[in-house]
Amino acid sequence: MDPAVHVLATAFIDDPLMTYFWPDRNRRRRALPNFWSSRLEARRRSGLIDTRHDEYGALASVVLWEPAGVIAPTVRYPSLVRALGTALPRALAASRRIDALRPEYPHLYIAVGATVPHLTGRGLAASMLRPRIETSAVDSFFVATNPASASIGRHLGFEQVGELKIGHIVLTALLRKAA
Repeated sequence: MDPAVHVLATAFIDDPLMTYFWPDRNRRRRALPNFWSSRLEARRRSGLIDTRHDEYGALASVVLWEPAGVIAPTVRYPSLVRALGTALPRALAASRRIDALRPEYPHLYIAVGATVPHLTGRGLAASMLRPRIETSAVDSFFVATNPASASIGRHLGFEQVGELKIGHIVLTALLRKAA
């Protein structure tokens, strides 16, 4: 398995949005590698990927970005559809609603940030976020799927600009104005 896919799948196993897509944990564990593989491939083709390794050289944290004016296409669509399975309608509806939160002007979009669970809280993701957002000529935006991600965003100077209720969860839209 691609190390970045492993980081994403491991980090998001209990994420509220992923539990909404796949309520059954075993199903979620099987689906997440294909789901993240598709998202990762899209950013490899037309986005940005930042990574950090632990002290032993293992990949520990990943951030996927879309630069201003770039919308990463869905690639490996069949594997994404297979991964989503019966969650496809729920996931597509949620994705459309999340995309509607994005600013209508060019912005730096943080598609996802993840750190392997045993290394969270050490600032690995923040160490990748900070340089890009602080030097960005355009506003930066992301949607936090959990309170910890929203807290990191606020710590980095993001302000809440919206909320979205999807099923039993509340997502937080955050924006940081360019310096």
